[in-house]
Amino acid sequence: MAAKELLSTFPLFVVGLAAATSLISFRNNYPDVLKKMSVLWVINFCFDLAGHITKHYGIKNHWLYNILFWIMCMSLAHLYDQQIKNKYVHSSIRWFYVLFPLLVLTESIVVGIRDLQTVIIVTGGIFMIFLAACYFRQLYLSNESERITRDPWFWFSFGFIIHYGTTTPFLGMLNYLWHHYPAFTSFYYSYFSNSFTILLNILIITGFLCQTNYQKSR
Repeated sequence: MAAKELLSTFPLFVVGLAAATSLISFRNNYPDVLKKMSVLWVINFCFDLAGHITKHYGIKNHWLYNILFWIMCMSLAHLYDQQIKNKYVHSSIRWFYVLFPLLVLTESIVVGIRDLQTVIIVTGGIFMIFLAACYFRQLYLSNESERITRDPWFWFSFGFIIHYGTTTPFLGMLNYLWHHYPAFTSFYYSYFSNSFTILLNILIITGFLCQTNYQKSR
């Protein structure tokens, strides 16, 4: 296998490993929010696998990743809604439930879904960073004595901030960059964007493994 193909395939392996590891939440009867996170990551892997298969056969698959991004943003907003206690953050999530689908619908009609929906990617990415940062703030203000490294959402949030913080600007400009600077775009995606995907999924794995003594679902 060529080095470039290996670099393209290895992130898929790590995503699959994270999805498989997340299933521990069902075996050990973790809280429902972690079970939902596990289901989301299995869906993430299935979409990514489909993306690699379609890419192998030369089929344009931007529409597939557009749909995955819609699912990821709405699902993560729902999960953070259960984790964050601040009423203002809850209110912002309620607005997101309404405005984000409207934005998706508008861009799908005006721009279509065959190309990456960069406005959606930027909007959703920024909101995911906001929610992860709000969770960090909640941890900082918390009086609980348990170490934050035992909290799965500490690792998840850390991963989301790094992942969305580094890939959102790139993906937001991807259509422009690919048209004007294809060599740079291919290099950045292969070596940097894939690296951030690997790091995110390592942190997802860490989150599911960091706490193995959960009580029954609450």
